[in-house]
Amino acid sequence: MPLNFVKFFTPERFFHLQPAVSLNTVYFLLVVFGILLGLAIGVKIAKKKTQKDTFYKILLQKYFVMLMTTSVIGLFLVWFRYERAFFLSARFWLLVWFIGFVAWLVVILKYQFKVIPEAREKLQKTQEFNKYLPKKK
Repeated sequence: MPLNFVKFFTPERFFHLQPAVSLNTVYFLLVVFGILLGLAIGVKIAKKKTQKDTFYKILLQKYFVMLMTTSVIGLFLVWFRYERAFFLSARFWLLVWFIGFVAWLVVILKYQFKVIPEAREKLQKTQEFNKYLPKKK
């Protein structure tokens, strides 16, 4: 039976409070959230080993917190789904998780591509200005 995407995205399907559980779906979600958890651990290791500036370390910390939080929440959602908890296994929680993940990622990307370059430029101008100020003896 092929997957019907029109039926897949109907509101009745998303808001059913106790959906049918397929072990293939559970395994797929475990792999996805496990990959996110592995990425979080990799980002934490990269943060510890890097010798770059503080802006880069703050950026890696933001990515670590986002990946760790979303992967743990996702693993809880999979566990609720596996245990067939009445309200907590509903499909719309995965939709809420996905919307939250995308929103959080947009905020971090805005920080990475807008805030960090402006802050680096401001820091460079301040250092250039302070170079000509008299030093304390």
